[in-house]
Amino acid sequence: MRRRFLFWAMGLLTSAAWAQSPPPDLRGIYIYTNGLAAQMAADLPALSASFSIPGVDGVAVVLGWGDVEPAMGKYDWTVLDQWIGQVVALGKKIDLVVPAGSNTPLWLFQPPPAGPGATELIFTVSPHDGETGHCDSDMIAAPWDPAFLAQWDAMLANLSAHLKSAGTYSAITLVRLTGINRTSEELRLPAETAQSTGLACVSDAITIWQQAGYRPSLLLQGWNAVIGSFEKSFPDKSFAVSIIASDAFPPIDQNGAVITGTPPDPNQPLLMSASQMFPGRLVVQLDFLMPGQTASPAVTNAAQNFGTMAAFQTNEYFGDSGAACAGPETDPTPCTDATFLAMLETGIYPLGQTNPLRSQYIEVFHDNAAAFPDDILQAHFQLAPPAFFAGQVSLGSSVEYLQLPDTIVFGYYAFTAGALFYHYDMGYEAFIPGSASDIYLYDFTSGHWWYTGSTLFPYLYDFTLNTWIYYFPNTASPGHYTTNPRYFSNLTTGRIVTM
Repeated sequence: MRRRFLFWAMGLLTSAAWAQSPPPDLRGIYIYTNGLAAQMAADLPALSASFSIPGVDGVAVVLGWGDVEPAMGKYDWTVLDQWIGQVVALGKKIDLVVPAGSNTPLWLFQPPPAGPGATELIFTVSPHDGETGHCDSDMIAAPWDPAFLAQWDAMLANLSAHLKSAGTYSAITLVRLTGINRTSEELRLPAETAQSTGLACVSDAITIWQQAGYRPSLLLQGWNAVIGSFEKSFPDKSFAVSIIASDAFPPIDQNGAVITGTPPDPNQPLLMSASQMFPGRLVVQLDFLMPGQTASPAVTNAAQNFGTMAAFQTNEYFGDSGAACAGPETDPTPCTDATFLAMLETGIYPLGQTNPLRSQYIEVFHDNAAAFPDDILQAHFQLAPPAFFAGQVSLGSSVEYLQLPDTIVFGYYAFTAGALFYHYDMGYEAFIPGSASDIYLYDFTSGHWWYTGSTLFPYLYDFTLNTWIYYFPNTASPGHYTTNPRYFSNLTTGRIVTM
């Protein structure tokens, strides 16, 4: 309790820039673009089209360090500006992601004047602990390398300055905390060996790190420098960090010895430090979801222990084609409408639908968004319901309960597909959000369009009858309205009608 109070108190001590404006609304479905500079030209139209799918709220604009700074101090913002401009024109949120790791520019390791002369560490790694059966090269600097830290700081400063000069800084909703990466934007370092993966092509990462002088304290030192650079260049932004729940860092102790048995979780000091630097504006995310599997407790534990927000990405079992809905990765099973929605809901409600913890956002891939647009829209409404549904309470099994202002009950309902819900008294209703907390309903039972609002219901304007009607509650069943038949009062004629 004392620790939780401490984190709550620290949330009051945010920067002046942050305190002057309310925190941005991060909620929704985001398209993850997976390295824009490397995208095949044939895939770009489909990727762009996915941004306009109803229910897509934002785009994770991903461009590697080497793509924006091909030579030391020489920046190329062409691709970044192109994609940010496209997203801004659509009015979508932007999660800005600039990974290092395998996207680290080679000039970083060159001696002056071409580079700063950082020490190059060369690894051969295999995705998913060798399950894929192939290896990738990874050339990085140690997180505490002063040459790396200075150049990373300079890149972030120039990135921020460019966005401001281009007039797009204010369009950035969220910035990913990168810099300590392997082959993705996730917070991790090479930590596998040929023995741990069963692949001879994998290098002995533990020995390489021992020779480089790896210590947990040096990792934390480098991390603090990295996040300090983000805070300096983006002082008024929210941040997200993508974590790996296990085996994200080499199992080496403070004396440089290999840890036998279960090592302490190396994410904990890193997340604690970041949550202290960014109180109230840090999202902890994990890039894996699978229907039928519980969402990672690493994310929910961080939310409970450090006061961070939660988010997830689906999975990438089909590579650039996106998520599968069953494994193994070597033989993935394609999703269906039902299983893809189940996967999204696993992330939206990481502790179950009856627990108040909700994810801020779910990242998906464009092929999946195009294949399952109804699921995308339904998940959008679960993450960021229209203002009319503000205050809804999830009761489990997708059932929601809503009590409107002034203790007026809306009742029990479940979102079923896209902009459609089943009200347990009214029946099926399609909806279009209006202004503020108003809403338009298409009533499938009567075939009429209705208009109402959170301060109007159970009064509805019926566009077919051209009059206001009043929907009678069920006096024999508190919390419910009349059904089979439904009774309404026509406020123009004064007659009671059924529909």
